[in-house]
Amino acid sequence: MKKLPLIDCQGIVFSTRLAEKRMNQAQQLFGSGVIQRILCYALYLLGANRRAIGQAFGIPPETAKSIIKAIHRDGLVALEDRRRTLSTFLPQSLPVPQPITVREEEGHIVIDFGTSGRVLKVSQQDPLQVKTIVLSMLNSALLTRQHVAEVLHITPTYTATLARRLAEQGALCLVDQRQGQKQDYRVPRELKAELIQQFALDVISSGQTSGRALSARLKERCNITIPARTVRHHLARMGLGNIKKSLPQLVTAVKKTP
Repeated sequence: MKKLPLIDCQGIVFSTRLAEKRMNQAQQLFGSGVIQRILCYALYLLGANRRAIGQAFGIPPETAKSIIKAIHRDGLVALEDRRRTLSTFLPQSLPVPQPITVREEEGHIVIDFGTSGRVLKVSQQDPLQVKTIVLSMLNSALLTRQHVAEVLHITPTYTATLARRLAEQGALCLVDQRQGQKQDYRVPRELKAELIQQFALDVISSGQTSGRALSARLKERCNITIPARTVRHHLARMGLGNIKKSLPQLVTAVKKTP
């Protein structure tokens, strides 16, 4: 810390007129009590003893001592009227902002910014918009990974992956890439019949089946080309996976029946 030089006031010429004018201005700005404390402490710094300071202001030496002690203990706040609820000398601390919350409500994602009436509602019918908004807020540290994961119904780890992709590649990376495969799901009734027949054949003969195996056997037996993913999709829609174990048992039971 830089050491300030000692000030010798003996050689300084003081103007009574200027002093009176400046004191009046200062008292109007800060109040006479504040100015008295400032001058009291200034005289103390310049080397005056407490008794002389008290005499200069017409106050007891103990009062001058208390002023100096309070300034050393509390800093600038001690210069003010202690009855004030807020300091005008010290910068006011900014209010702590309310945390931003996110919730599901009647088919919408509601983002509450913690201020009365400040909410953002996004329809859950537009999942791409929901993803873009909440992941952008995650990347800006406005929402936590856990909150975003709960909204998107995915794991926090995958949430972090999507947030990173959004930051690096933009919103197009969030488009469901499976949308381009919808045409594969549109299969005629005849193909569905062959699929069910092949499924039943595989389950009864081996007790096991898979989308890849069914796709290969349909290609071999019927010369039908259908992606394994489309096979799995229709098996799931028709609930055929639920009879993989029960179907062979029923066939066996029928065979044993006289």
